[in-house]
Amino acid sequence: MAMEKGPKKILFIDPAPGAESEIMPLLSERGWQVQRCGNYQEAMTSLQNWKPDLAVLNILTEAFNPLDLLKEVRENPFTQNQRIVVFSHSPKIEVVTGPSPRVSGYLNKPIDFEALKALLLKTAEKPAPDKPVTVLVADDDEEFSDLVKMFLEANYYRPVVVNDPLKVIETAKTEKPDAMLLDIMMPGKDGFRIMDELQDEAATAYIPVIILSALRLDNFQERGILTGLPEIVSKDMPKELLLKMIEAQLGETEAGGEEAAAAPRRSDRPRVLFADDQTELLYLMKEMLEQAGFEVFTAENGGEALKAVFEHTPDIAVLDYNMPVKDGLAVAETLKENPLFAHIPIIICTAFSEKSTKLRGLGMGIDDYLIKPVDADELIARIRMVLKRNKQVLDTNPLSKLPGNPSIQARVEREIQKNSDFAVLYIDLDNFKAFNDSYGFEAGDRVIKTTANLLVKLTIQNENSEDFIGHIGGDDFIVVTSFEKAEPLAKSIIAAFNEIAPSFYSKEDRERGCIVSTDRQGNIKKFPFITISIGVVHNRLRPLISFAQVSNIGTELKKFAKAGSGGNYTIDRRKD
Repeated sequence: MAMEKGPKKILFIDPAPGAESEIMPLLSERGWQVQRCGNYQEAMTSLQNWKPDLAVLNILTEAFNPLDLLKEVRENPFTQNQRIVVFSHSPKIEVVTGPSPRVSGYLNKPIDFEALKALLLKTAEKPAPDKPVTVLVADDDEEFSDLVKMFLEANYYRPVVVNDPLKVIETAKTEKPDAMLLDIMMPGKDGFRIMDELQDEAATAYIPVIILSALRLDNFQERGILTGLPEIVSKDMPKELLLKMIEAQLGETEAGGEEAAAAPRRSDRPRVLFADDQTELLYLMKEMLEQAGFEVFTAENGGEALKAVFEHTPDIAVLDYNMPVKDGLAVAETLKENPLFAHIPIIICTAFSEKSTKLRGLGMGIDDYLIKPVDADELIARIRMVLKRNKQVLDTNPLSKLPGNPSIQARVEREIQKNSDFAVLYIDLDNFKAFNDSYGFEAGDRVIKTTANLLVKLTIQNENSEDFIGHIGGDDFIVVTSFEKAEPLAKSIIAAFNEIAPSFYSKEDRERGCIVSTDRQGNIKKFPFITISIGVVHNRLRPLISFAQVSNIGTELKKFAKAGSGGNYTIDRRKD
């Protein structure tokens, strides 16, 4: 006999009550039961005994480390199949995403170090060997902090690392840094509270802050980088968006059981926002764009357009210049000033062809203009052209011409979802900084290009290869391949690089077998030739569940490989 299903049960794990009470009427209308728990142990007890259909976790809580909770849930046989979504809302997020004198920049993990370098140069004075610039790194992730420290030292900054959030303020008073790199989410005291305390002290109020976080603020993520779960982190309470996320999860539970996908899948079709106050034109263009293979969202004024961008994060926005509430250029200006949405390409449709209007828009970063009446075929062609161009600009490293971080993350997540064996090689050049200091940046760029070409030659040996190569940034690369090919490929990369490395150096240095240079204290030192270290992450012995997990393991293995000399690889052989 089939058991009759009871009402859906939703558990809010949030020490600060509020979220569940605001959406309680919406949930009650659907006959769902809602409970809230306020601490770690209570959450584990409720998950095991009450067995909710869905748990909603506040990732910004300071009461306990939510990542520790997620780890225990996944390792506990009674809760390992529990469906969880991440939802956090707080007005304090405005400190990061809004116009704030405290925050001079915001970067998402995994960090694009070229972007960080550019942001530091805007935030503080340019460092030099005889003029170090102090940067305080406040992050509880020790491995990530070590990586940032190495980057800062390589660029003549003086890093001061603090992994304990309770010691950040005191260290800031003592060190008086020129800039601070601050993680938002830390147990015991989060980055928001640290920023408040910095402002309360005259000795620290002046310090410019750059936020580094794995959280995507004011946005919906199908798979958050930090957790691998559906995620909303917002300054407002987007009730409808939260409700859609809950419905998607519960709907998948009914249709697919425990093996259903862990996230509401976004359509593979390009997403277009079309905003125009002419209703007839709006729906006509919507129909034609959908027939052309796009997923379309509409708005009838500038206010609705901004709301649609927040809720749906389109791949491109087509905006009427003359809309009520906010005109097209005003909407575009708002988006371009927001680091979360500045990458979205924009096409402006206008009945005017004044040169001044076009110049103003192009100066703001508008990608294209169309004169009304708009021809549907031309619009579709322009959208496809802009999307293709934007993807190439965003996703290609300008030096190596290899795919960048967005493609790297997408490829690794695709391999995780396939549930088949795969391996990821994290590749790093050793002693590259000493080479750069001695031979200059042009020579360093040649080494990077040569390394990229070598990786392509060894990895992609024919047109049927399904392997992937990406350039994380600087002297860091990544290769995604099969488990069987990973170790032989790592060996061949190291051997081939060792053969060509001497060609990077002068005859004198080749005969000497090293570089003779000075360190930052002026001491004469010998530096070995550039070699390669590789960390090999794979899922043959233990499961991989998120891009963040793969990145952390790769960093750890690469660091271990670097402890040797002459080029080494380390393959993960742990089972837990």
